[in-house]
Amino acid sequence: MIKSERAKGLLQIPQAFDQANLSQMRKYPSDDFILWVNLERDGQNVKKLSFSGNLLDHEKVLLEAVAGLMKGRSLAILDNLSLRECEAFLRDRNSELALENIESSDESKFKKFFQWLRVFRASEAPSEYEFSPKNGGFREMRLVDKIRELKAFLNSFEVQKLYQGSIGPELIDVQDLTVYVQAPYHSEKDRELFEELHILGVSTFSEESLNFIPEA
Repeated sequence: MIKSERAKGLLQIPQAFDQANLSQMRKYPSDDFILWVNLERDGQNVKKLSFSGNLLDHEKVLLEAVAGLMKGRSLAILDNLSLRECEAFLRDRNSELALENIESSDESKFKKFFQWLRVFRASEAPSEYEFSPKNGGFREMRLVDKIRELKAFLNSFEVQKLYQGSIGPELIDVQDLTVYVQAPYHSEKDRELFEELHILGVSTFSEESLNFIPEA
């Protein structure tokens, strides 16, 4: 499928893949790709896009093209960006295709990804956190207040230190005392980290019934 030397070169020496620390990246919340992303800005424009993940070769080079096309430009161009433009970016010569047999399903998957990237929010720097409810314990709080406190907890120095060098946990949903968290949960080390996160959460919020559920 990959024909151009330019695309092959980007597979060998990537410019966008694995060019950032995983702890700085956000996981793309879709089963279409196993993908993490980091976006650095220069004012309103993109300074650098970085990716990491388990993708097919043609998907990797298309994302390399996205990074190249986006550099120095506004995220607004994603509204009209197509795989045809990405493929053209990868060509050695205008008259020769860089990639052959791009499927319609690829177009659909990438368009969905572009929509998510369009509203991308970078991970926040960690901060000090101490739980101090004004009215009762965690279980008595309104949902909006639980969400605020949990987001601050997950972005605390303690949690960030726990997940140092790995993908940090991110809040997905809260249902009463059940907290759904997006976090690595594939290896034994991942599961041990998540158990430490659960213990830290129970201790921080002084709530024995608090239950953290992983969404890998």
